[in-house]
Amino acid sequence: MIFYTSGAFLVFSLSLRSFFKDSSTSKTDLSSWLVVICATLFWPLVLPSILRKKLSKSQPKFETQIS
Repeated sequence: MIFYTSGAFLVFSLSLRSFFKDSSTSKTDLSSWLVVICATLFWPLVLPSILRKKLSKSQPKFETQIS
């Protein structure tokens, strides 16, 4: 139970942070909140996608030049 709760809390906090940073999303719209709630409930499916996007943005991409 602790595993599920900690994963759900992690997804909820990441989703909520992104939700409040997004200026194009209405904070009073019910459908916007349903997305955050569904992501929290289905965190085993959502968490890998969130982490992949976060890690790809934080790591610098190096381009190699072949001469």
